[in-house]
Amino acid sequence: MFKYLSSFSVLGALLFALPQAPVSAQDFTEKPVSIHDPRFNKYERELARQSPDYFTISTGSVRVTLQEVTEEPDMSYVRLQEEPPKDLNNVLVSVEKIVNIASKLWEIVKDGKPVANIDTKYATAYPAGVTSATQLAQWTKPKTYVYGFYAENLYGGTMIDCKYKVSYTYNGSYKGVGKFLTGVAVIPTSVSVGWGYRFDMSAQVPDSTIANVGTDKDPVAAMQLKLTWKMSTVLKEVTGTSVYYVQGDGYYDEIASPWKKDGPKEGAKPLESLKAAAPLLGPVAFD
Repeated sequence: MFKYLSSFSVLGALLFALPQAPVSAQDFTEKPVSIHDPRFNKYERELARQSPDYFTISTGSVRVTLQEVTEEPDMSYVRLQEEPPKDLNNVLVSVEKIVNIASKLWEIVKDGKPVANIDTKYATAYPAGVTSATQLAQWTKPKTYVYGFYAENLYGGTMIDCKYKVSYTYNGSYKGVGKFLTGVAVIPTSVSVGWGYRFDMSAQVPDSTIANVGTDKDPVAAMQLKLTWKMSTVLKEVTGTSVYYVQGDGYYDEIASPWKKDGPKEGAKPLESLKAAAPLLGPVAFD
């Protein structure tokens, strides 16, 4: 694997005859890029004609790997943007009805850079009527799954190198009842993109995936977090999706991705037993 390419001066070192990396089929969406796409300039278009292999993503090289599972010391990994806590004595709180009062669709990486104020973007799964995490008690320390995402071109040069973490705080209860979620977030920790490449990533938590997988008297919140990424050059655009499933008792699983060829991981719950686990593999719009 070649080192990440950060400038055109380094690009010149690769524009010679090298054996092409083998390309294997993956469950990605690929499509050509319009010659009128404003993201790319004439200089990039001319170089793509001279050296198409540099500007071609090797789909067989694209990987997302789980690197680490940790605990956050507190909930400071997101800046909670919620209403000030208020007295709920005169508010009808329905513990069996679970809702997301925070973000439902948000960008994480835009044009190869982490989006500004990403620490305010997160999802929740609260009892209906609750407006703040502080109105719930017994929160467990946030759990974090750290991932590495990378992709190469046909020369074997690393063009996309992104690290991100999926974090969530769980086990929140209302008056000792239920297990709820807050601060469900995807946070990029580093992003490097090669010259001539564009990289975007977004997250989505549709209301249809927020569910109570427990009982009315003992609710357990669940949700799906859909992560969609898009890599683009002047020649081609490649899009892929992963879906992460989270429960209020702390259970977590990656239920769909381009790399999930085998069965469920050891100890995982059968997919059909997860009431909120219908994979979300439809397209997600990028601005």
